[in-house]
Amino acid sequence: MVGANILLVDSNRAHFENTLNVFSQIGIQYNLCFAKDDIQAWLMLTGDKKLSPLPKIMLIDINAEGINGIKLIEKIRLDIDLKSTLIFVISDINNDKNKRAALNLNIAGYINRSFEIEEMINFFSILNDYWNNIEFSS
Repeated sequence: MVGANILLVDSNRAHFENTLNVFSQIGIQYNLCFAKDDIQAWLMLTGDKKLSPLPKIMLIDINAEGINGIKLIEKIRLDIDLKSTLIFVISDINNDKNKRAALNLNIAGYINRSFEIEEMINFFSILNDYWNNIEFSS
């Protein structure tokens, strides 16, 4: 999937920059795109600013201020073109209600975000191996 898009939905641009840096260090060959909230993300998935190709993988901080991540995941799961998207929830906030809601929406995983560079490298290395060994729907 070299050159494919991954969409990160997070209200903190620094998280995007850190993730982009880790992708570069590891050699992840995906285009990392950034949406600051669920509204911008939805427009990037379906609107005039639609990403091409559509991302097969999304990373969403559902607990970030200004993001209604559960609502976004619900909309994705109902959309014929998006419902097979692999969604990983990442968050540094432990919110059991949101965690249960996300898991009930068939996310690929719920991950507690670490800001330690070594842990980020380890985490994204494992995900990259996974992403490169699974078959995505067309």
